Amino acid sequence: MPAWSPAEAVADTRTADFTGTRPDRVSDRSSDQDEAGKRGSLVIKDRAVHRITEAAALQVPGVATAAESTSTVGAALGRAYPRVDCDIAGGRVRAHVEVVGLWPTPAARLGADVRDAVTEQLQRLAGLRVDAVDVSIAKVVRATASRRRRVQ
Repeated sequence: MPAWSPAEAVADTRTADFTGTRPDRVSDRSSDQDEAGKRGSLVIKDRAVHRITEAAALQVPGVATAAESTSTVGAALGRAYPRVDCDIAGGRVRAHVEVVGLWPTPAARLGADVRDAVTEQLQRLAGLRVDAVDVSIAKVVRATASRRRRVQ
């Protein structure tokens, strides 16, 4: 019986390929395994699509952040903006995004910019085909400078 050592086992593990065999023992594989369509698939979770949509909307100039759109209590209760609802099926998505606009940003331009940003990010990051992005502007608030708290 040949002597076996843990170092040899580690060496075998490091040189194994995805089939679990050592490279010097691999037979000639057919070229169809190397085609992109046969390597596997990508599954995008619904929550990831919601996060991508939310982040894309927040990056648009003129969209109020959660801190600007609601109170601390409202944010803790999940009432902050933007609010996102996505319907995902078969590699396609329809999204509804509700945002708060900052005064004096024109509402029509804000809606178009949010729609374009969400569409581009969902296509680029998630590889989804975007059928529609509906944008609602729930309210418009003034942009406020951050307040400093004073100790009295």
